[in-house]
Amino acid sequence: MLIRIYKIFIFVLCIPSTLFILLELYQPQDSSGQPEQLSVGFSRRGTFITGNGINEHKGNVTDNDENNTQRKNQTTRETSSIFLDYQQVLKSSNFSMNQSVYISEVRPDKCDACFPQSSYIYKNDNLCSTNNSTTQVKLLIIITTAPHEMINRTALRKTWTSISNKNTGELRYVFVLGKHAKDQTRNTRALKEAKKHGDILIKDFMDVYENLTLKTMSGLKWASDFCSNAKYVMKTDIDIWVDTPKLLQLIDSFKIKNEILGKCIQNRISPIRNETSKYYVSPVQYPHLTYPLYCTGGPGYVTTMEVVKGIVRVSPNIPFFFFEDVYVGLCNEALGYKVRWMEGFKTFKVKLNVCWVKKRIIACHRLSPREMMKYWNTKCLK
Repeated sequence: MLIRIYKIFIFVLCIPSTLFILLELYQPQDSSGQPEQLSVGFSRRGTFITGNGINEHKGNVTDNDENNTQRKNQTTRETSSIFLDYQQVLKSSNFSMNQSVYISEVRPDKCDACFPQSSYIYKNDNLCSTNNSTTQVKLLIIITTAPHEMINRTALRKTWTSISNKNTGELRYVFVLGKHAKDQTRNTRALKEAKKHGDILIKDFMDVYENLTLKTMSGLKWASDFCSNAKYVMKTDIDIWVDTPKLLQLIDSFKIKNEILGKCIQNRISPIRNETSKYYVSPVQYPHLTYPLYCTGGPGYVTTMEVVKGIVRVSPNIPFFFFEDVYVGLCNEALGYKVRWMEGFKTFKVKLNVCWVKKRIIACHRLSPREMMKYWNTKCLK
């Protein structure tokens, strides 16, 4: 009798487990038979999504290929070094040494194809075509923006991007954005705007501050894939004044080679460990004492297409980091390339005479659409 009761008890316990396993094995698929494509990056709730699942940078430190002993040993050495740096950060920043942290939770320096990839909502892959023109593309400007910033994009079309002749000249530009996190109407309007003007690239990730790295890398990847005929590339933001005539005139004289130019950090700086700061970075998110050398995306930086291709090539194996400028710096450092500080790139609004600014500045941060129009329309004596 006891044996029968025991068998019934075991059977009842097994039913939920079996159903759970079956549900886990089931994956929704689209009509093509492929797993459903989800958004990547940080969601509105702060969860980091990559591919079709959740990723907190766990499991990327060690190598699962047991047959490759040499690679596994190298990974182990790198992991040990990272954890030693992590402990040093805790000591130097007065963090509690009693925190229980698994090594797999600490951001590694390298990984195996872990950087999240998103699909295109609007690709715009013919923007750099020269089929109907003898003009070669000298400079591509990648401009990060958000779905709701239509007025800002209109201002740029009427000002410093206008010399592109609607993306048919030696200067080309593209606006890069993701999806609005809450308002689907804004996404619909952005797509309509993209089809109308042909100067917008839209990717499938939530357009929030934490995803600026995804936005920047999406622009660089698109440039490498669909505008590789451009000689130079500039990355900038929607609120930046860029003196495009001056930049086109001077850019060859910069003699750029295996480097990024702009408002660049000349000495390594430390991450901000103050938890009340907007720019706070925990030791788990970045377990090193200093950042690599990098250039700030506002006001922007300039490099060659060859450098962009290199950054795109190594980026799949550089784990995501939410500060875009630092992330590009990490990729640049992995290539062994340098950064160069260049006069004329300002991270703040220059509150001086417009003609003084136009004479001395290449790129200037934090201008409103009205100020953009004023800068562009003001005629100055040479």
